[in-house]
Amino acid sequence: MGDAGRIPARLAALYDDLIGAEGSAKERRRRRILEAATERFMASGYRKTSVDEIARGAGVAKGTIYLHFRTKADLLMAAIAVEERALMTRALVILDGEGEEERLRSLVRLFLTVSREMPLMASLMRGENEMIIALEEVDPSIRASWEAVGVEWLAGLIDDASPYEFSLAERRERANTVLALSFFAGLLEDETIRGGRSLDGFADTMADVVVYGLLNRAPGPESRTESSQEDEEADEE
Repeated sequence: MGDAGRIPARLAALYDDLIGAEGSAKERRRRRILEAATERFMASGYRKTSVDEIARGAGVAKGTIYLHFRTKADLLMAAIAVEERALMTRALVILDGEGEEERLRSLVRLFLTVSREMPLMASLMRGENEMIIALEEVDPSIRASWEAVGVEWLAGLIDDASPYEFSLAERRERANTVLALSFFAGLLEDETIRGGRSLDGFADTMADVVVYGLLNRAPGPESRTESSQEDEEADEE
């Protein structure tokens, strides 16, 4: 399994910076603040939620929040990081299982059903404009590092599970596709879109369809887009 079964060190460091090291007093205090923030963001929306309300909900002074978070947007980013770290923890349990393909299917199913347990991520997946705009205020280098490490981690898992030797560009293409699936998860809350099926049943079928495509090559060069081939050639130079 290589490094695919562990949270990458760079990503773990980002979580620690945003949330605090797990089990530390700092992390527990920040967690109270983030739980209060998540509750208020979901109840009133990001824009209408004040830092004063979050402080009251967390039982801390307003100034204490600014000791931990520079802006309300940074607080939102950290609250989303709490949800993502929980997602990664569940993913690592999956990766301890048997069979590369089954691990990948389970991971895809997890991404498709996260909206039930991760309200802030679900709001982003549904295109919550207030939150999307707020995240644009966060240091872009932090967001870029977060996304890049996630892609590399998933690309490694795909490489482990596939019977083929994919190029770097092909692995990244597939990893980005799987990560993009999570943005459809919010839509799957609508039973009409699922054709009346349960969310778990629909996710099972979609995972089979996706994983089959992830682990197999396209029929031939003619089926690949010109831009995909150019990306691959650039990576190999």
